[in-house]
Amino acid sequence: MLLNEASVDLENIYKFYLQFVSETLLYFRNFALYVSIWLLGYLVVCCVVYRRYARRLPTRTRGALRAKRVLLVTAHPDDECMFFGPTIFRLCEQGADVHLLCLSNGDHEGKGHLRRTELWDACKKLGVPGQNITIIMDTRLKDDPKVQWPVPVVSKLIQHQLESLDIDTLVTFDRGGVSSHPNHSAVFYAIAYMFVEKMMPKRCTVYTLDSVNILRKYISFLDLPLSFVLSSKRYFLRWTESRRVVRSMKEHRSQMVWFRYLYVMFSRYIVINTLRRISLADIELELEVDD
Repeated sequence: MLLNEASVDLENIYKFYLQFVSETLLYFRNFALYVSIWLLGYLVVCCVVYRRYARRLPTRTRGALRAKRVLLVTAHPDDECMFFGPTIFRLCEQGADVHLLCLSNGDHEGKGHLRRTELWDACKKLGVPGQNITIIMDTRLKDDPKVQWPVPVVSKLIQHQLESLDIDTLVTFDRGGVSSHPNHSAVFYAIAYMFVEKMMPKRCTVYTLDSVNILRKYISFLDLPLSFVLSSKRYFLRWTESRRVVRSMKEHRSQMVWFRYLYVMFSRYIVINTLRRISLADIELELEVDD
């Protein structure tokens, strides 16, 4: 009697186990199907957006900056290609007078003399004339994530360039610095200092490059729909145009280690830049968040 009851219990447990496994597999199959449908739909949207906007000149200029004399401020040689390539490419294409201020010579590994030459070669491919490039060699501004750049020093350097070149548009990093590098963020805090201390020329409009999360950062052109929805100022390149940015990046030969090849393959910053205009009110809000 007891043996019969035990066998019945085991049989019920076995049936329950089979039912549980079957329902679990069905759930995961349906989940995978729904995810696949969503991903396929998103890919179709990306292709439609790319075809509609990236291949037509009038739509490619929508969301562009109205700029004549532009100063791009970076922290290291190669920043201009790794992060600002689409912006530089389009501004040069529009006929803007683009100037570059690089605040260090990238001497973190003792290759500063080599990286200076690479910077000129890369900018030439992007369309920035050699005479429009200024590179700073100041012992207080070392290419080192452990070194805090003095904000007043950086502010004075930027202010001098803005005034001497009669710049109407300034483009640089936001607080996140794209890669969270302290030297990148230091440029933003210098701009914030200029706003607070009223050092920013009144006719100069300031834009910062949006830092995005790591998923968006490495999905290349698949970030197009989100960029259009979330940003009013943006630059993006066709596939053939982005190859020029890649070629420019490869001029920084001393920096082209294996993971940077992966970067140029997958980074959205090679094909897409989204920019945000900032003012004193924005700066004050950012500083409050920091506090």
